[in-house]
Amino acid sequence: MLCVGVFGACLFPYRAVLNYHEQRHLFRWTGYYFKEQWAADGGWWEYVVSFITQFFHVGWLGAVVVALLAWALQRLTWWCMRLVRLRWSWLYPLSLLPSLLLFYYVFIPKEYRTDNQVREAVEYDYLARKWKWDDILRKSYNHPPQTANGVWSTNYALAQKGSLLDMMFHYKQIGPDGLLMDAIRMEPLALYSLSDISWEIGLVNSAERFAFDAEQRLPNNHKSGRLYKRLAEANLVNGNYPVARKYMDILQSTLFYGSWARKYKAFLYDEHKIDTDGQYGKLRSFRQKKNDELAYAKEQMLEELTKENPDNRLAADYLMAYKLLRLDMEDVTRLTMSMAEHSKQRVPKAVQECIAGYWILFHPNDSLPIPIDKSVFETTVQFMQIVNSTGNRQHPSLDASPYNETYWHYHGWATTQLRQEP
Repeated sequence: MLCVGVFGACLFPYRAVLNYHEQRHLFRWTGYYFKEQWAADGGWWEYVVSFITQFFHVGWLGAVVVALLAWALQRLTWWCMRLVRLRWSWLYPLSLLPSLLLFYYVFIPKEYRTDNQVREAVEYDYLARKWKWDDILRKSYNHPPQTANGVWSTNYALAQKGSLLDMMFHYKQIGPDGLLMDAIRMEPLALYSLSDISWEIGLVNSAERFAFDAEQRLPNNHKSGRLYKRLAEANLVNGNYPVARKYMDILQSTLFYGSWARKYKAFLYDEHKIDTDGQYGKLRSFRQKKNDELAYAKEQMLEELTKENPDNRLAADYLMAYKLLRLDMEDVTRLTMSMAEHSKQRVPKAVQECIAGYWILFHPNDSLPIPIDKSVFETTVQFMQIVNSTGNRQHPSLDASPYNETYWHYHGWATTQLRQEP
């Protein structure tokens, strides 16, 4: 029963904890790594922990390993109890205690047990890493996130499903920082998520910077297979082949990243192979051309990405989302009009809401510049009427459906929050 219980706990409620441990260690199957670790003070413990945590990369395998460790410790405890003649059957449950304590106090990190925000960030990071978009949206809708990681992951999941600009205001928003944020004062876990999002958008240099910063902030000079792979990928896409080779040489001696490293090591210095690769060829065409991204605003970088490659849907969606969250209604209208000239696709719901309200407020005598769905227009008009009649942008009646899932509901909150920023 102990094995079954621990296995089930690792595979379901604590699956994200396996991911948390795995991405903070890097075990290498080489004699040099063995000698290096065992020669260092306390290195033998790091060697053992890294050996175990490498199996956490595969959920069920990690659960099996933890369950077997718990079982082995229980059997050892019972053997010791019998050795000192504590062999009565009613004492048998006490042999479970060391395994349960080890699981609770060692396997589950203290910050995960005691800090709800850390727990939420760990869980959202795992779901986003495994591309579990529906699970993210279900979790976020039922329990609005209390951390930036949760909001990033929610918007990232919406964007990956192609519904960011339709559904973003059905979920909690915290302003433009709910899309991307700079690495200043960020914890390593946040940097993992920011690196993934930047990578998918095509901000390859930002993804590399976030990954490098996260690696530098790991405790006790730990290494991370997840971060080393991202650093190798970024340098492969950018054509920095000697640097990419350095990371690949390390990764190829690992159990779960080795096959990837060996495969793409053959791509080094072969431009044709990279350009025709499904993932890295696309990112090479999407990526930003400026190396110093710190000198540019995110909207400017995203706008450059969309201009250089109109097929970069994620960058275009994030650019429009930035304009909406910054309450830049003029730019939302400008971008929408520009896109309408080149595409016959329906304008997303949030964009329609923004433009409809903007026209009602500032161009009441002019015809709408784009087609607006009837239900969207009627809801926007009713929202404006309630605000005009009550004189309150945050009137309680606006917190009910359908008003609480609109751009203008967010606008009412943001005008009092974001306008205070310098």
